[in-house]
Amino acid sequence: MGFAGILGQERAVSLLKRAIEIDRLPHALLFTGPKGVGRFLTAITVAKALNCLNRVNGDCCDRCPACGKIAKSIHPDVHLVTPEGATVKIDQIRTLTREAPLTPYEGRGKVFILDQAETMTEQAQNALLKTLEEPPRATFLILIAPEASALLPPIVSRCSQIRFAPVPEGAVATRLREQGCEEGEATLLASLAGGSLGRAQELRKSPLSEVWDLVGQVFAFPPGRTVPVLELTEQVLRQKETVPLFLEALLVWCRDLMVSKVTRHRELLVYRNREAVLRGQSEGLALRQLLAMYRTVKQTLDGLGRYANPRLSLEVMFLTLRDLQAA
Repeated sequence: MGFAGILGQERAVSLLKRAIEIDRLPHALLFTGPKGVGRFLTAITVAKALNCLNRVNGDCCDRCPACGKIAKSIHPDVHLVTPEGATVKIDQIRTLTREAPLTPYEGRGKVFILDQAETMTEQAQNALLKTLEEPPRATFLILIAPEASALLPPIVSRCSQIRFAPVPEGAVATRLREQGCEEGEATLLASLAGGSLGRAQELRKSPLSEVWDLVGQVFAFPPGRTVPVLELTEQVLRQKETVPLFLEALLVWCRDLMVSKVTRHRELLVYRNREAVLRGQSEGLALRQLLAMYRTVKQTLDGLGRYANPRLSLEVMFLTLRDLQAA
């Protein structure tokens, strides 16, 4: 599949293929962008293209022995450096700097991929500087980080940076449908994934049907009743790892309620398969109520990222949503 398998990163792919084709690939690359948008897959594909036995137009064949070894992580000239525990440590970088000058064992070039490069300790980054300043002729280093600012300025200045953008929702949904997702599920997953195909694929493995059932209960609270609020909180917390997913799905539902209120265009909805339910709920609420609901859920979701108490946060949110529906 080669570079054709990288979704939504046409600019980055074009630059890399051209550089490989004319033998002008920089020896130090920095791939930045959100998680799950293809940075790591692109790094592996670059390693394949550099060492492919049947390379054409700067792309790999994905069939030759060299490509096969890289795919299986057993090629002697392609090395992956990942955090040991929470950080990439100086001893790992010292091993890299010893290996980097050596002649490739069987390929055209040695490739070192530093995934989560932002976790390098300051000492590790300083140890890497000399190799970046004077890279061996047949050695290539690819650093992967969310932002250039996560690394020391001397590291960044010695790398050619390639920015990876979030993948368009439509492209993520199309790829998910190609992988067997139903249209409604693919659209929702793409919306929740925030431009990350990797996150969409992770979400696909989560208990989405249970999450959708819980979302539906939020808009069925009896006015003034507190016990249903406490019961729903308990249900949501039974799987604590899905609480952020539940809030993201609820936020999208609130967004769709506002869309239903102001327009009849079905294609603008994420929950298109729940259009009738959305129309019914939005008709009984004013736009100011819907906007207040959206803000309430968004504040709760943001608060979880700041280590708020999940139980207390959910209870307050549900009580607020209950009262907003009755206002």
